Amino acid sequence: MAFMVGLGEQLQTKVSLDCLLRLLFERSGARIETVFQVVYWINTAGVSLPYRRLLTEVVEGLCAMELRDQGKSIRVCLKDMPP
Repeated sequence: MAFMVGLGEQLQTKVSLDCLLRLLFERSGARIETVFQVVYWINTAGVSLPYRRLLTEVVEGLCAMELRDQGKSIRVCLKDMPP
């Protein structure tokens, strides 16, 4: 819950926990790990324009949090991918 509170503090738009979870975890995507960072791509194919804007804000909020995993920075990006 602390993570979601921290993310909520980064957002200008108020969004429910349920909506955030669906936006982030019910979409396909990809992950790549390098020596210095972990990059996550979230598939935006088929997302409506209002949800695309919200997802963009969420991704920007995640990046602003400067998250790290085992010393590596975490970066989240949006990408249109075929289904």
